[in-house]
Amino acid sequence: MPYSSWEERREFLRYRPKDGTMAVSSHALGPVINISMGGLSYRYLDGSSTRPSSNPLGIFLGSDDVLIDQIAIRVISDRLVSQGSDFSKAPTRQRSIQFLNLSKEQRLSLQNFITRKTQGLY
Repeated sequence: MPYSSWEERREFLRYRPKDGTMAVSSHALGPVINISMGGLSYRYLDGSSTRPSSNPLGIFLGSDDVLIDQIAIRVISDRLVSQGSDFSKAPTRQRSIQFLNLSKEQRLSLQNFITRKTQGLY
């Protein structure tokens, strides 16, 4: 039987963060595309052939002095977005991650960030 309607399978709604919201890990820094209480997606320039998959991640928005640090994650997907350009020879990738074992402080900071520093649903 053909599947005729789209069904959201995610547990949490995704939001568009304010411009300038960045994800940072030991191997990558890049803009956050969407964020939820369960995880986020971000883009980064891939300067190496190795992509660590479980390093802690931080989220920051410098213009509003926001930092949520040392978030344990699991990589859900990591896909090539573009091969590079004249400006940058490094390929651009998009990574989707799931948050793991958020501390009470991290959870509260994330809820506050989503409530005050996003621009609506993604």
